[in-house]
Amino acid sequence: MRPQTFPRSLFASLFESPSSDGNYPHLEFVVRYREAAKCRQKTFKTEEEAIEFARTKNPNFRHDCTQEPQASTPMVLECTNRLNGHGKTIKDATDFFIQHLTANETSCTATKLVDELITAKQNEAASPFDIDDLRSHLTIFGKKFGSQQVATITSAEIDDWLRSLNISIVTRNHYRRLIVQAFNFAVQRGYTSSNPVFGRFVVSRPV
Repeated sequence: MRPQTFPRSLFASLFESPSSDGNYPHLEFVVRYREAAKCRQKTFKTEEEAIEFARTKNPNFRHDCTQEPQASTPMVLECTNRLNGHGKTIKDATDFFIQHLTANETSCTATKLVDELITAKQNEAASPFDIDDLRSHLTIFGKKFGSQQVATITSAEIDDWLRSLNISIVTRNHYRRLIVQAFNFAVQRGYTSSNPVFGRFVVSRPV
């Protein structure tokens, strides 16, 4: 961590050191100062004690209260330990979250996706049968998810919705094929980074 600098070569820094159990750090406040032309330092458990001591060494010492405290350090280590349990790092988590945020920023609603797909198929001169098939099935999908961003729709949500429909297994799987097509189109347009359906099909009867 970067130390906080203060007047007359007197400064204090906040850093982490392992606690007695070795699992989580505790925060220590260190005052570094000059005495008899030598650099010295003294460690305190609380910020108040560190500031009080610093002022005995330098009456003009002023602590910058506007600086954000480093209290998040234990949280960082906790997150690191939790990620390590899954073989992942903070960088992995950050990359994943940034990718998720970026996808959301460039995504579109389910309704817009259906409209754009039908328009694209019309421009490709798809058969009237195929256009009507997309319109009749995917319009229902679009109404269900409405203004929800395509990038946030999960496989579980799609499965739950398909299983809730009072239709045959054959019809349900036909819905799924068209939704797979819609999400493939969304990936091509950059509205989502992946297809949550993965082309899997419902083979069981609804509970």
